[in-house]
Amino acid sequence: MTRYLLFLLLLSILACRPAVDPTGKDLLIELQTGSCFGYCPVVRLSVYTSGRVEYEGKQFAERQGRASFQLTHSEMRQLRRQMKRTRLCQYPEYIPSEIADAPWSTLSALCNGQMKSVVGSIDRPKALLDLENLLRNFAEAHGYQTRRGVPPTPEE
Repeated sequence: MTRYLLFLLLLSILACRPAVDPTGKDLLIELQTGSCFGYCPVVRLSVYTSGRVEYEGKQFAERQGRASFQLTHSEMRQLRRQMKRTRLCQYPEYIPSEIADAPWSTLSALCNGQMKSVVGSIDRPKALLDLENLLRNFAEAHGYQTRRGVPPTPEE
C-alpha cells in the first residue's frame, strides 16, 4: 500500500513539471488557439526558455503538422518584457465571452512553480490580447501563418 501511494505521489509530481523541449529547456509560454464556426486556424505555439518555438498546425492552418524555429535574442527580450507586463498569474483560468462564434485561445506559462492557463476569447483584457498578438507576430515573421485560416482541401 505504501509503495502504491509513493508511486501515485511520484506520478503527480511528474505531471506538474513544466514541458521540456528536446534540447532540455523548460517551457516559457504556450499559445493554443481554438476553432470557430468558420475556418479559424487551430494551432499551438510552444516557446521554450532556449528561444526554440515548436509549432503545430492542426485544423484550418496554412501549414499542417509540426515544425520548429528559433526566436532571436531581441524577440526573446521583447517576449519576456511583455510577459512581465501581462502578469498571467493574476487572471482567472477562464474568461467568459458573450460572442459565441469567436475563436478561443489558451495562454499557459509558469507561475509560482506551476503551469497556469488562461482560456478566453476576444473579450479578454488588452494585456492578454497583446501577449497573444506578440506570439502570433513572431510566428508569422518566421513564416508560420496563425491568423488566417484556410478551408479544407476537397479529397478526390
